[in-house]
Amino acid sequence: MKPTVGAWSSEGLSDYAVGCIVKMGAPGVKHICRSGFAGRSSIEDYPLSNRFDEVEALVVFDNVLIPWEDVFFYRHTKSAQYVRNTLHRYSAFPYVLRLLYNADMMIGAAMWNAKQTGLDKLQGVREKLADLICYREGINAHLTASIALAEKSPGGLLMPHQSTLYAGRVLACSQLPHMMHIARELCGGQLCITPNAAAFHHGESSQWLTKFYSLNKQWDSEDRRKLLAFARDLLNSDYAGHRLTFAQFAQAPHFSHLAAVYNSFDFEGPLDFVRKSAGLSGNILGQK
Repeated sequence: MKPTVGAWSSEGLSDYAVGCIVKMGAPGVKHICRSGFAGRSSIEDYPLSNRFDEVEALVVFDNVLIPWEDVFFYRHTKSAQYVRNTLHRYSAFPYVLRLLYNADMMIGAAMWNAKQTGLDKLQGVREKLADLICYREGINAHLTASIALAEKSPGGLLMPHQSTLYAGRVLACSQLPHMMHIARELCGGQLCITPNAAAFHHGESSQWLTKFYSLNKQWDSEDRRKLLAFARDLLNSDYAGHRLTFAQFAQAPHFSHLAAVYNSFDFEGPLDFVRKSAGLSGNILGQK
């Protein structure tokens, strides 16, 4: 199966990547893609990776003619550094917003898994759910505040409040592994032992799985299978691991996130507050 626009198969992506590598001798633009997650397994067993995989690619410009009117800058390192330093001024917002929706999915998956057995009434379970909620609300608070405190960019445009937005990115990315672990704990060991959809629907195994995965009239085996398949793809699959790594490195590693917070924070307020509170003289400001 060859890849088509909007419908990529893992097999097609592999063929495409190999084809690009083989053709590297010919000039032109090459796209060398990683293998995709879609199509590897049934959509019933992996509902997220089959629907929402975003395929990254290495783009190679091999002896390509680029018209000068399409060139932004040429051998101008200061321009390149400026673009790199300001790249996330706006893009960090939708990046963090994605993690807000990811937090909602973790809360929903964990809460439904607790509710189906009545474990949501236990204090220990509620405490772990509260940790997930605090994570989610922390991200939402930073996004909301960055809009409410929006500031003018050097170019005269309105942009999200920079230090607030970047602090929200640090929270969302640095705490994501721990939050995924909490959600995994709340979903339990059935994430790794639940059979695939085919076993539920066909053969002799279906009667046993229907019997043992049904809890009551409210929770039958099919709904429980769907919930566990969703949670597995969100927290425990190859796709889940890939998304975690992507979230932590797509907009630079953690130390760069912290550097962005440091460089965008206005130290003037805290410094002046402590100077006045401590009664420090004007000498520390270089004043006589």
